[in-house]
This record gives sequence, structure tokens and C-alpha cells, in this order.
Amino acid sequence: MKKGEETLFTIKEDFKTFTKKYPVTVSIIAICMLITIAITILGGYTKPNLIFLGAYDKELITSGQFWRLLTYSFNHMSYPHFILNIVFLILLSHPLERTLGKIKFIMIFLFTSIFAGVIIHFFSNVDYIAGSSGFGYGLLGIYIFLFLKYKNKFDQSDRKFIFLFIAIGFTMTLLIPGVSFAGHLGGFIGGIIFAALVFRSEEQVIFYG
Repeated sequence: MKKGEETLFTIKEDFKTFTKKYPVTVSIIAICMLITIAITILGGYTKPNLIFLGAYDKELITSGQFWRLLTYSFNHMSYPHFILNIVFLILLSHPLERTLGKIKFIMIFLFTSIFAGVIIHFFSNVDYIAGSSGFGYGLLGIYIFLFLKYKNKFDQSDRKFIFLFIAIGFTMTLLIPGVSFAGHLGGFIGGIIFAALVFRSEEQVIFYG
């Protein structure tokens, strides 16, 4: 497969072009940034502040606040958590938004975030949590599905990049305290399910060019 000088994950657009070309990716990141600013103004990453700004809370969801199964994705547990997830999203989001278009990419965000939230709710004892990791791992799930089914659609360097991110992601999941294994695994599985439903033929997988 020819791709010339272009690589899958390298961002070559300037800031202005990137914001116009990938509006969903930019909007998700912008909302996460606004929530981070808000939590800073409120006094930092305390449980009351996180809950006030939409974090996942098992008791509140059980009582009927189901919207938290989505809004937790815009919040984060700390500044390093926020930075890591944003870098993750910037690198992984734009190729899929370019390939699928805005509507389907929004569907990816909604499906993987909610799916991860549901997995957390039923298969984890965590009291409260926040972060866009479910969505990020959902993107990885999509890439791994596409790689396994349409391997020829990826250049060697991009295959290595995908597996490097998977290795780093799951190593962090296992080693960093307080990380939601259920949320990460749920997002990953959700991404695989979404990809299986959406990518039905090789002709749909157009990353280069």
C-alpha cells in the first residue's frame, strides 16, 4: 500500500486547520479543558467538586442520575490524568474522525464512553471516578479490530505505534493505583464492538491519502 510521505498519526495541520478539520475531536478536548478550569476555580480535585462537575458516582447513578454514565468522560481525577488522556486523544482521534466523518465519530464517543461507564457500574466496586480513558481505549479497540481484520491497511510503522500505545496503556492500567481496569477494558471492548458493526468491508478503511 502506498501512502507517500504521510503517516497515520502524525499531525501535519496547523492549529487553525486542525480545529476546522476535526471539530468533534477539538470539541471533546475543549469541554475537558473547560471542566478542568472549572475544577481549578472550585478548589481542585476533591470528591465534591468532581461529583458536582459530572463525575461517575455509583450511588447517584443507581438513584437515577444515568447521565453520569457519559459526563464522567469530560472530567478527570488529576492534572496528570487530564494531560495524559488529552495527548492520547489528540494522537488517536483525528485519523478516525477523518475516515468516518463527524456523525459516526460522535457515535464512537457516545458508545464507548457509555459502554465503559456501564461496565464500571456493574463490574467494579469503585465509588466515584472520572476520565476520558474509556473513550481512549475504545479508539484502541477500533484500531486493533481493524488491524486484525484489515492488516494490509496499515503500514509497518503505524502497526508498531498502535501496539506501543496498547502496551503503554495496559501497563499503566495495571501499575498505576486508582486506575479503573473495568473502565479501560470496557472502553476497549466497546471499541471492538463498534468497529465490528461499522466497518463491514475493506473499502471503508481509508486512512491514507
